[in-house]
Amino acid sequence: MSILTAIFQAIGQALTWIFPISESGHSAIFHNFAGRYTNACSQLTGVIHIGIALGIIITFYKLFFKLFKNFFDGWNDLFHKRLDVKNSSSVRKFEYMTIASFVPLILYIIPAGKYTNLFSLIHSTSYDNNLLIEGICILLTGVLIAVAAKRMNVKVNPLPQIFQALLLGFAVLFALALPGGSVVGAVLCIGILTGMSYKISFRYSMVMSVMLLLVSGVIELCVAVTPVSIVSAVIAVIISAACTYLFIKLFSYIIKKGLLKYVAWYDVALGGICLVTGLFQIIAK
Repeated sequence: MSILTAIFQAIGQALTWIFPISESGHSAIFHNFAGRYTNACSQLTGVIHIGIALGIIITFYKLFFKLFKNFFDGWNDLFHKRLDVKNSSSVRKFEYMTIASFVPLILYIIPAGKYTNLFSLIHSTSYDNNLLIEGICILLTGVLIAVAAKRMNVKVNPLPQIFQALLLGFAVLFALALPGGSVVGAVLCIGILTGMSYKISFRYSMVMSVMLLLVSGVIELCVAVTPVSIVSAVIAVIISAACTYLFIKLFSYIIKKGLLKYVAWYDVALGGICLVTGLFQIIAK
């Protein structure tokens, strides 16, 4: 059973992370109907997050190699006083923007009383015996995707890169912490609506996802209340990495063929169901 759980959970987490249909939202829905109103995670969740990150790196290995090389080249240029930010290559500008987008996430450490920090405060709206917040967030994600799908081939004057990067960072700040949010969905849509091409926006979402998944995976391994066996962990990593590769290719095809609106419909439908369910849960109390 532990091996079967690892396989199905790996597939589910990879699918709901790569597609903008909210991993946290689906997890909260499952736990709600299973009667498990706690955000305590298992080590399996952390292992799978690391597996998804590895899958993204494997899929975009050329991009990550360039970013890795440019990172050290940048330090070398800085040391030898040759660093020219304004005339940087497109890869280095992409790297600068990505780093800038992580700056707003520092706000997570703001103290929040009994919730320890801002992230815990925002995340406390999940696993609360109510699907109202999940429904609202999934519904808003669907609407955002629908708008982005219509504007995908429309030329938009791009915002200055620093403002674009910070806006994407704040979008990730809420998408990561709120139940029903989607990091990939937030970055992809905000990127498109602020003048990025859909290809760059999607790659941007993947690069940010790797860092977020690796960090969250390590944290989940440290704070998990349920251990995972070595065999299950290895299987989970392999399955999640392989599924991530396949889902990225599939989602890229969906975007390219103009089928993103169907993903939006799914989010709107699921969000609406959760919203209505949450209202009935409030009335029932």
